Amino acid sequence: MKKQMRTLLTVLVFVALSAVSLAAQDASAQQAAPAESAKPEKMAKPAKHAMMAAAETFSGTISMVDAGKNLVVVTGSSGVPYDFTVSKMTKITVGGSKAKLDDLSGQTSKQASVTFMAEKRKGNLARSIEVTP
Repeated sequence: MKKQMRTLLTVLVFVALSAVSLAAQDASAQQAAPAESAKPEKMAKPAKHAMMAAAETFSGTISMVDAGKNLVVVTGSSGVPYDFTVSKMTKITVGGSKAKLDDLSGQTSKQASVTFMAEKRKGNLARSIEVTP
């Protein structure tokens, strides 16, 4: 009888310890779940802001214009060419006068200043191109 009681007591202690351990795991999982669900929401906001980076300005020489691809290539003083995508919203001026993308074809080898937004999907999107005579 003592042997049976000892075995029964051992089994009860084992079951009690297992139950306490499982309860602790459930409690920590419930605490971690809200924190994990909050992380994607916090991550989503910076990702949107990261895509809307501040406008940058680049100056150099116009080396190529491809009106069919809406592309202007400006080479910096270091000799590195940078591609800029031109949209309908891009403001283009040549010598202070309003111009179109086709007008830039005759402006190769001229100095230009490009204000652009760096976007992951579209590349460098030109907001304005100013060519100085």
